[in-house]
Amino acid sequence: MFKPLTRLTIDADGRYATDQELQFLQDFLDTAETRISAYEKIRDSEEQIIHRWEAQKRGLPQDTFHMGNRDVTEICRRDMTNVFRCSITAILFGDLDRLREGLLIWYQTIVRAYNYTEYAKISYKVIQETIKEFLEPDEVAMVLPALKLDHTILSS
Repeated sequence: MFKPLTRLTIDADGRYATDQELQFLQDFLDTAETRISAYEKIRDSEEQIIHRWEAQKRGLPQDTFHMGNRDVTEICRRDMTNVFRCSITAILFGDLDRLREGLLIWYQTIVRAYNYTEYAKISYKVIQETIKEFLEPDEVAMVLPALKLDHTILSS
């Protein structure tokens, strides 16, 4: 949302913006209620969502909570929570570019350095299903692009 506003400010300097140039703003405002509703539900249910996410991962044949003999449950929870919060905030503000260019590219470096790509592939795929238990379909549709972006970047 902020990048397009900044771009519009520069492009329309000294003149009124056209209807076409304002369309992104109308689109954003049209979805504001859904964005806020999804954000509030996730904020208020974060602990249950994270717990359910972890439970679903534990039900998989792959062990995503150990690296070798080391239990990384707390590290996983911390990282999952941080990425999740930033992703949901990006949806609230309509700013997936900032999510991608800021947090995800940085965190991708860490995931690769610790050879955690396969774990991330599983983890960030599972949340795409988990979130459906907590949101209405229109809210899920609003949130999934960020969660898919998390999965794509962190599992590559």
